[in-house]
Amino acid sequence: MDLHELIQNLEKSEAPSRRMDAMLALVAGWQRKASRSGGNVNVVWLFPGEEVNRLPEFTRSIDAALEFVGLIAPQRSLAFTWGNSIKAQIDDTIVEAINPAAALCLAALKFKAKQEPLDLRGD
Repeated sequence: MDLHELIQNLEKSEAPSRRMDAMLALVAGWQRKASRSGGNVNVVWLFPGEEVNRLPEFTRSIDAALEFVGLIAPQRSLAFTWGNSIKAQIDDTIVEAINPAAALCLAALKFKAKQEPLDLRGD
């Protein structure tokens, strides 16, 4: 899944998602290592310098989402609000999402998309 597909999926999401958390982790530089033992699959997530058994819940937890923003858009101005609508902002990128955590992640992805040139080759 490319960055723009991930953005579209997060914009359409109706609830926090562990699958989405995994995609966000990969964008942020995490690596997934799976091993099989008998009929079981053991998954360990690796981030440079650490190994964890459980991936942060980026789309559910504000703390985890702030960690994600720090990886994707370090030292950028950010804000979020909730009430009648749930919004997050990084620099001039403003988004709405299902909860504050997802909004922060979405704003970080859109910020990242602005920083990267669009690949029109289609590979």
